Amino acid sequence: MESEMIQKDAIISSPHVLQQESLQFRLTGREEAIQSATKCYMTIIEGSTTTAIDRTKRTIPVCSGISGLGKTRMLEEGILILRDVLKEKGLEDEFNCIACVIVPYSNGYSPRPVERTMSIEASFSWRLLFRFFLAANCLLQFDEWFRKRLPSNGDELTLKLALEVIQHKLYERLGNPPRLYLFLGIDEYQKIEKVGALQNNSDTTTLRELVETIGNVLCAQASKLVLLPMFAGTDLHVISSIANASNFVTQRLPMSLLTIRQVFSFVQSTQKFARLLDYSQVCRNLFFLGGVPRWVVEYLLALKTESNVLSLEMIEKCYTTITDTYVTSAFSVLNPRQRLRLAAFALSGRRVQPDELFDDNLTWSRLRDSSICLLSPRSDLDGRVRCKINVPYSLFLQIEAPSTASEAEVSFVFALKDLFKFVDSKLFDILPWQSCEVFGACFYALRINALLVLGHSTVILGDLLHGAKMDDETSAIQVKLVLSRVFRCAEKFGPTTGQILTRLGNTLETIDWISSGCIAMNDEGGEGVDIFFALEHAVTCQVVVVVDQRKRRFGKFQPSQASIYLDKLSQSPSFLTNAILLRGVMNCVSISNLATFTVPSNCFLISGGQNDEYHGALSYHPACSPFISVNTANKTAIKSLFKGTDNQVDMVVEEILRKRAEPDGGFSEEDDLHSIIHAKKVRVELDSEFLEFSY
Repeated sequence: MESEMIQKDAIISSPHVLQQESLQFRLTGREEAIQSATKCYMTIIEGSTTTAIDRTKRTIPVCSGISGLGKTRMLEEGILILRDVLKEKGLEDEFNCIACVIVPYSNGYSPRPVERTMSIEASFSWRLLFRFFLAANCLLQFDEWFRKRLPSNGDELTLKLALEVIQHKLYERLGNPPRLYLFLGIDEYQKIEKVGALQNNSDTTTLRELVETIGNVLCAQASKLVLLPMFAGTDLHVISSIANASNFVTQRLPMSLLTIRQVFSFVQSTQKFARLLDYSQVCRNLFFLGGVPRWVVEYLLALKTESNVLSLEMIEKCYTTITDTYVTSAFSVLNPRQRLRLAAFALSGRRVQPDELFDDNLTWSRLRDSSICLLSPRSDLDGRVRCKINVPYSLFLQIEAPSTASEAEVSFVFALKDLFKFVDSKLFDILPWQSCEVFGACFYALRINALLVLGHSTVILGDLLHGAKMDDETSAIQVKLVLSRVFRCAEKFGPTTGQILTRLGNTLETIDWISSGCIAMNDEGGEGVDIFFALEHAVTCQVVVVVDQRKRRFGKFQPSQASIYLDKLSQSPSFLTNAILLRGVMNCVSISNLATFTVPSNCFLISGGQNDEYHGALSYHPACSPFISVNTANKTAIKSLFKGTDNQVDMVVEEILRKRAEPDGGFSEEDDLHSIIHAKKVRVELDSEFLEFSY
């Protein structure tokens, strides 16, 4: 192969699969995945000097999830992951002994006809050698080189021999280091089956043979070259079942959708893109893209090709292009009713098992492996592990009622449209805390209608309010669900509240909130705002009134405060003589001081720690939390944290944004912000009521 190399001493001339324009954004929101991969590699390195009899001691990390989630980007971070491993082991002096190579099966590396004449081990080994020695260092592209240059005995190449060649070349270049570390990324592994390689066993699969080949090398390696593989692809089942059948162990790295804060964080990591967050419509569109990194990156790149000054028309043109290219196609495999059903599952709070049926034909694992949704394992209170369903927010924007829709499906679609109208249309024009009450009302309507779509006419409160802190007796109360819709009323909740409510701003429109499925909300963004609705007790037929107050309190939520807030909600409307009043307080920052707090009967509490469990697929919504993170919020939101003249506040905010964009930028405490105010010598006050420092 050396004769084909343009630069004879070069190795891995093309280490990347992604384009540099995508790699310029800082990797964000993958800390858990990197930590899990680090643990796998620590174990492999520690056992690399001996032959492993137990295959389970060589865990292979796998990046799996929906298309665009950043799996290939994780492979691109191989060198940083290995540096973390060596640093943890005190081997920083071996950083220069790391080599990283990615073997892809797409983007110019699709299966070639010649590969059908050899085993997958030989085929893969040639791909590895090409990527290591010849990619971007040869006159021929991959497909042409495979067609013209493979030797007649190419089917005899083994992975062991290919690694020996790589080891020899690394020794030539680095001298004689005590150990070498080779990160080997295999991208788009689900496409390996299409190679059509000759199989040693007709009862197995091509991918299984490759996994076994790599696994055997891991178990046998006692040389100075330590192989550290990572697979990336969309089909988790195909590789996990193969590994389990072969007694090799794979570990799926935890990769979730990015929160809007994480999206803002990596946008701000690159200075030329940070200014895009000054446009509220750009911020909204970034949220609508649902935390899928590739969609976000492509949208940002499209915006930068337009102009330095963007019109609303340009912003929407780029967004439409991205949704047409990626979003619509991502869900096109489902018909309208299936999309609606998936959205209902994601908002219902239900947990599922991968092998359970989604509908008459599809299992949840099939949806997951088709890049339709994410399944995240969660432990229930009974110890069972079931999966939370998560989907990009963009799915909800595509939901329409089928022509043969049921009443529940129609109500569910109406509730989604209310969320878009009352909350999403104003995002980033107003502050998150100004929308959190109406968001809460929309959430209850969506949760109830979603459960009805899935056939649940009666549920216990523990399922309706999944994730809330309440006692067992309250959790076990059964209620009958009714079709629900948000109603913005003029009346406050309390003893004088009547059975008939009037529409806020239109006293001629009234509704019976006890029997109509009305999710009432009496105002937004101010003091004394209540969300309340009524359901029927399924056993006693009593009216169960649920009232939710969203308290925006910074700092730890103390038991004494919980008692005060709950006591304020203790009086039910006087016309309800035998009703059960279920009192709820939500959106507190911390639960740490409530761990031993005994929640009174017929009460529930939600803190920041339960947000993910309680709101489910909507926990990513900006209006779900009233707090403003100085490390990720846009300019408009940060300005609201300061009081002073416009010019002086702008001076402080500009300095915050400048410091935040630095490589080690960010803030961890209020004193950091006060020091900026002091340095600027301005008369500006910090209002910390809604301030936080999360990323």
